[in-house]
Amino acid sequence: MNLTHDLSELVDQLEPIARPGGEGRVLMVMGGSRGAGASTVARELSRLAAQRSTRGVWLYDLDFTGNSQSEAAHVRGDVFDARFGREPFWSINSGQNPARIVARQSVVPNLFVTQLQARRGTVEQVGLRAAPEYWQAVRQSIDLAVIDAPASSRAPLAMVGDVDGVILVADARLSRTDGVLARRQSIEARGGVVAGIILNRTGFERSVA
Repeated sequence: MNLTHDLSELVDQLEPIARPGGEGRVLMVMGGSRGAGASTVARELSRLAAQRSTRGVWLYDLDFTGNSQSEAAHVRGDVFDARFGREPFWSINSGQNPARIVARQSVVPNLFVTQLQARRGTVEQVGLRAAPEYWQAVRQSIDLAVIDAPASSRAPLAMVGDVDGVILVADARLSRTDGVLARRQSIEARGGVVAGIILNRTGFERSVA
């Protein structure tokens, strides 16, 4: 699946990546159903945006215990504290065991991907919550944050009011649109804005925003 052409057009719409005045953007990518390909879209969008970024692009993988995005991006090198000096949007219950969210640089220049660092089997629960001050600190520090939100969880809906827009990814193989429409209504009910809908897995590798 090659989304480069279509997502390049989306990145063109974000130019400049950082707003005039230097404030970055925060976008969430969310699947309308499981298997829609939202993680692939989030990763490719982050990669393309990083090529035009000066302060960096951060890809937040909300599947903390899976760390699939950091593995796919081949992170390496320095570790950065992902809290930006603020109360973050996550909470981690790992008993008495240390656990933290960090960002590490990808093999792609200017792209950083979050990663949960914890001893295997010690994380009992990860919670998500609204954190507007945190995201404002992010905007002041980097050019773009892309949040990969799993379709299998409703927890990311707590964050939609803090981001600049939510990009929904719909699976073109599904004839019913109920899931996408319901997800859009849930986002808007919580003060979020749906910035576009990408139609994925069409067989023609095209997207609609």
